[in-house]
Amino acid sequence: MTEKKLNLKKMLSLSLSAVLVVLLALYIWQNRHDMAQLLRLDAGTVALMFLFGLGGCVMNCVYHRIILSTFKVELDLVDWMGVVMVSNVIAFVMPLRADLIFSAAYYKKVKGLAYTRSVSIAAGNVVFGVAFALLETAVALILTGIIDGKWPLALWLILIVGVIGVAAFLVIALVLGDHQPAFVRKYRIVREMVEGFVQLLRDKRMLLQVVVCLAVNHFFHLLLYMVCFRAIGMEMTIYQALLYNSMSKLSSMLTIVPGNIGIKEAVMGFATGMMGNLFQSGVMVSLLQRVTLMIVYIVVGGLFAWPVFRKMKLADQKPEEAQ
Repeated sequence: MTEKKLNLKKMLSLSLSAVLVVLLALYIWQNRHDMAQLLRLDAGTVALMFLFGLGGCVMNCVYHRIILSTFKVELDLVDWMGVVMVSNVIAFVMPLRADLIFSAAYYKKVKGLAYTRSVSIAAGNVVFGVAFALLETAVALILTGIIDGKWPLALWLILIVGVIGVAAFLVIALVLGDHQPAFVRKYRIVREMVEGFVQLLRDKRMLLQVVVCLAVNHFFHLLLYMVCFRAIGMEMTIYQALLYNSMSKLSSMLTIVPGNIGIKEAVMGFATGMMGNLFQSGVMVSLLQRVTLMIVYIVVGGLFAWPVFRKMKLADQKPEEAQ
C-alpha cells in the first residue's frame, strides 16, 4: 500500500509539473515580445549573474558542510560540495524531493550517517531557511512602508502566517518537550524532524556559523536579483530586492513539483504585482534567476558527478569484498 501511495504521489507530482510547464510555456509565448529581451543581455550582465549565482550555490554547499559537522562526519570536497551540487541538479528534474533521498543515501553508504541524521538536516534546512527568509521579509516590508509608503496587505498576511508556523514548530520542539501533540508522536518522520532540530540547536557554535552563512548566501542571491531586475530595465533598491529575494526563498521551501517550476514564477509575479509593478516582470526575473542557477548547478554538478557516483559505487562494493 505504501509503494502504491508513493507511486501515486510521484504520478501526481509529475502530472502537475507537466501542467505547470505547459502553462508557463504558454505564458512565455503570449508575452514573447517582452521575453525576447532576455536573449539580448550584454556580456557584463551575464557575467555578473553567473558570478553571484555561483557565490550563492557555493555558500549553499558551505551551509550543508556546517550542518554535517555537527555529526562529527569527516568530509572532503566531494562529500560536501559535490553531493550538494549533484543533488540540486536532481532537484530540478526529479519529483518528491529525490535530491534529499539521494543525499541521504550517499551519506548512509559512504559515511555511515544514519537516515535520521539526514532527516535532521532536512528539518534544519526548512526551519532555518524559512526563519531567515521571514526576517528578510519583515525588514523589507517595514522599509517599503516607511520609505515608499506601500503596505501590501497580502504580503503582510504571508509574513504573519509564516511567523505563526515557525513559532508553532519552535513551541513543539523546544517548549512542550515530552508533552508533544498526538500527531507528532504518531508520525515518525515528524517526530524525527523535531528531535533532530532540537539536537542541532544544542550546538551554539554551529548556529552562529549557520546565521553568518545564510546571511552571505542571501546577500549573493540579493545581488543576483538586483542584476536580473536591471537586466529587464527595472532599477531596484536593496530593500525592494530584499523583499523579492525573500519571497523567492519562501516559495522554494516547500517543493511540490521539480524545481517548483511555474510556482516560483507565479509567486514572483504576484509579489511584483502587489508592489505596483507588472506581473510579467516578476516572471521574467524569476526565469533569469532560475536559468542562472540551473546552469551553475549543471556545470559544477557535472564536474562532480563522476567522483560522487564513484564513491557510492565503491561503498557498495565494500560489503561484497568483506564476505
